[in-house]
Amino acid sequence: MSAILPLLLADQTLYSWCGRVHQLNCSTSACQTSYRLFGTPYAALCHDFPAHLWTLTQRTRGQLGHPRELALRHTLLGYFLPTLDGKEAEETIRLITEGAIPSLKMRLGITASRVGGYHPLKLCPDCTSEEQERLGYSYWHIEHQFPSSFVCLRHARPLVFLRDTVTPVHRRYWVAPTDPKDCKLTEARVPSDTAMETLSRLARDSLKLTTLAPGYLSPARAADGYQRLLRERGLATRHGNLRIAQLVSLVRERYRGLNSLPGMASLDSIGDDWPGLAASLSRRKPQPGHPLKHLLLVGAISDSWEEFVQACEAGCESSPISQQGYSRLAKDQNVTQFKQLVIKEKMSISGASRVVGVTSTTGVQWAKRLGIPYVSRTKSVTLALVGEVRRQLARGEQVDTIATSTGASPAVVNRILGADDRLKASRSRSTFSHRRHVARTSFSRLCNNHEDLPLSELRKLPGNGYAWLYRNDRPWLSEAIRRLGRLPSRLS
Repeated sequence: MSAILPLLLADQTLYSWCGRVHQLNCSTSACQTSYRLFGTPYAALCHDFPAHLWTLTQRTRGQLGHPRELALRHTLLGYFLPTLDGKEAEETIRLITEGAIPSLKMRLGITASRVGGYHPLKLCPDCTSEEQERLGYSYWHIEHQFPSSFVCLRHARPLVFLRDTVTPVHRRYWVAPTDPKDCKLTEARVPSDTAMETLSRLARDSLKLTTLAPGYLSPARAADGYQRLLRERGLATRHGNLRIAQLVSLVRERYRGLNSLPGMASLDSIGDDWPGLAASLSRRKPQPGHPLKHLLLVGAISDSWEEFVQACEAGCESSPISQQGYSRLAKDQNVTQFKQLVIKEKMSISGASRVVGVTSTTGVQWAKRLGIPYVSRTKSVTLALVGEVRRQLARGEQVDTIATSTGASPAVVNRILGADDRLKASRSRSTFSHRRHVARTSFSRLCNNHEDLPLSELRKLPGNGYAWLYRNDRPWLSEAIRRLGRLPSRLS
């Protein structure tokens, strides 16, 4: 197809990219843009799940990457597939790249989960403002769209939910972060600093979940990990029977005050019979569960996501790769696909690893076992590179952004940061100062632009900054409320 094709950013949703294509090419209708990209009139307007990705890849001449990587990194499929059975996950990818699956949400178990199948678009006002200034446009971030994401990790603030008056399947236009059209904007309400920490952990774990390969946390494997963690914490007997009272008390305390958030209504049902969630995910013959339920349970019974993954892997020491030898390895679907990508499609080890959904280290191990020749990259970190990374860290830049601009890996950036306590403290101060400036500016601007609006209504507007200022800059907030002529405050 002859069209202007913008760069697909690493954390951009495919839906957002399609909207950008529509804007740059001044197409007469959204259906026309969708047809030119996907061969169907509505595929490009689906903001959560993809379809016809092979057609998109062919019509864009492969500029966006492999269809599998598009599905796993730029749509919600990467969030849902790791917790499915491996064969079912791979079949879903095959069907969604070759065509469409009308019953996809049923196939993923969303409709039976009680979490809800409506995935509202979400944005961070601070991200939107920064992108407008830096890029000239803003975009939808994939990490903000996960059903378990309620806060922006970069700016440590609640996300804003867009409630559309038009059912997504009937929408015939693109919604942009700076142009929400007729959508109702609602900022997620975080009741306390403790709740903010809980939601931040939930968002971080959600990101880590999406880095796992499809089927990696199959129901059986996850159940084994849950059983091990529950026994270690005294929440289950050695025979696997749950200690109900202790588990209910733990979960209630962990997620106190969060039941009003979209998709979290199931927390209201926590009672003496609540362990249906834990039991269904951890029994010997477990049932598939919505990723949000997995994340809630992991957050309640483990100290970190890594601890849970290690607990799952501890029961898989007899895995195909470690003990069954090459014959079993060659039959593994992921390894077979990896081999095809490297040998037939001439992809690099790291590129094929990303497509399959494993780390480059695992890809190198597979290449060794399969006898695939490769050239190791030299790993040299110069003093100049360290200096540039340190300067950007001190300015408060995001690790992924620094890695992209300097060419260093995120692991190298994190090592440099972790080795210098003074740099960590400086980075923390810089981030806090930037966040304070943004919150103060947003609050003052809204007060001036809505002089007739009472403070109680002003706090409902997205991006008002009030909650952050109340928690972190209360003296300034008290003075600002008085200075701007608002009602007397009890903040001080």
